[in-house]
Amino acid sequence: MIKSVKNRSFSVLIPDGHGNNSVSVVRCLGKEKNIKIFVLSRDNNIPVRYSRYTSKFIHYSNGETKEAQLSAIIDAIKKTNADILLPVDVETIRLVAEYKEILSDLIAIAPVPDVNSFDIADDKWLLSLWLKENNISHPKTILFNSTSSLDKVISTITFPIIIKPRNGSGGKRIEIFQNAEKLQSWYSEFDHSEDFIFQTYIKGYDIDCSVICIEGRILAHTIQKSIKYSTDYPWPYGIEFLENDEVFSNVKKVVEKFKWSGVVHIDLRYDEDINQIKIIEMNPRYWASVAASIFAGVNFPNLSCLLGLKRELPFIKTQNKIIVRTGPALKIILKRIANQSDLYFDNTFFEFILKDPMPTLMGEIVEYYNKYRKR
Repeated sequence: MIKSVKNRSFSVLIPDGHGNNSVSVVRCLGKEKNIKIFVLSRDNNIPVRYSRYTSKFIHYSNGETKEAQLSAIIDAIKKTNADILLPVDVETIRLVAEYKEILSDLIAIAPVPDVNSFDIADDKWLLSLWLKENNISHPKTILFNSTSSLDKVISTITFPIIIKPRNGSGGKRIEIFQNAEKLQSWYSEFDHSEDFIFQTYIKGYDIDCSVICIEGRILAHTIQKSIKYSTDYPWPYGIEFLENDEVFSNVKKVVEKFKWSGVVHIDLRYDEDINQIKIIEMNPRYWASVAASIFAGVNFPNLSCLLGLKRELPFIKTQNKIIVRTGPALKIILKRIANQSDLYFDNTFFEFILKDPMPTLMGEIVEYYNKYRKR
């Protein structure tokens, strides 16, 4: 039987410190007072271990199977006596959703979706079928695997197209092809080891929406648009938080039909040719820019914990803000001093690094060390 947590303070166990966005989640929780953070990880030397907000770090080995991971989580719950379990990444969120009945006897659990909804949202091909079935606007999508005919695909899709792994994240192995010749060149090196999806490329811009829900009801959200201050720079300098009724309406329809519980970051794109917002994909996990949402007025990890503990949520008022990365922020400041630019920003990601520098520093050291070893 889980214990009742009545006072304002509480402790949280993050069971996947090895996840890509665990540092951002810990920094979000660190912004709140009276939260004690325990981190469990199957990797030993990871950045989140060195965060000033990590009260206790627990390493476990032999965690390759679901059963081993579940056992490690249960052991950590008993060792820490934590109040709430907060999974961060895809693998662990699904594990917690699958074994929620067992875990909920031991600890409060931050909201997670049911397994079937999670599996659809996490699979780009299944999601495209679901969107089509539910008449929700999305790009034309074709599954491409070892049995697919490239010639048939070329005859049924309009270029340019974008291809991406059926299951993947972080923008890895995503490519845009302007014509069939370029696609055929890619295919000549295709090893058929995994499924891809081909989508009609949408001329326009990306705009994303992050939400936290209970049974399809949105309790808080932020909408963000990638911004570029230079056309020759491949990555966005930052993000702009804003309101967009069409984006929110589309997202609301999706999470209601899924009866979604927990957090999800939904990628959308504005189609300039038909002036319409389209759903691109869902990320049923915490996302890279989750910490930036704090500047806009929403601390998603903290809200997740409060919901799991059945606490009253604070009053939430979102704000339109521009958040940029550290390097671009410095360039903007120098150009403004020299009266060479009128660009501005409200906050930078450096503010988190400044208050909690060790995870970033250790991450850089480990990365350079690994590169040196491979030389």
